[in-house]
Amino acid sequence: MIAVDIFADMYGLDDTQRERSHRVAGASKSLFMMARSGASAASPMIFVDAALATLDAVGAYARYRQAKEVTAQLNAEADKLGALLGELHKQLKVKAAVAEVQFTQALHSLRLRLQQQTLEIELSQERFSSFSRQVKLLGQAIAKQRLNAAPNCLPLLQLEAAYYQLVDAQLQTALDLIKE
Repeated sequence: MIAVDIFADMYGLDDTQRERSHRVAGASKSLFMMARSGASAASPMIFVDAALATLDAVGAYARYRQAKEVTAQLNAEADKLGALLGELHKQLKVKAAVAEVQFTQALHSLRLRLQQQTLEIELSQERFSSFSRQVKLLGQAIAKQRLNAAPNCLPLLQLEAAYYQLVDAQLQTALDLIKE
């Protein structure tokens, strides 16, 4: 006789569960027959079925113990990985703290260097302004000398040429400062 499991597919039962349900149904039928007609109607198949059920239970228990051992091993591995992760987290915190200290020191050093450069620029600007005033005074003194000197006085012409070179150098320095 062919049996079709109508509800097995609906509930998603696998082959082992189907076999167990058929065995339970057969054992229930044999027990019902034994209870109805007495011990004389008991089939020797019920004892075979009981032995098979016992073997099935022993196999299920063995699989359970094996799964429990695998679970214990996985839990031990998870604990090891958790401890390793905690250690790595501590190392990362230490590295982050060291990096932050280094960054703070570098930032402080950079600020000091910028302050020093700012002071140097201010001093350079003051020196340049002072030098510009001196060049202007020199130009005024040369202009006064030009009024009282001969038109082709060689030392005065050389002084004027040096003055113009000085003015050119001053303007070039000013342009270089502007570019920076």
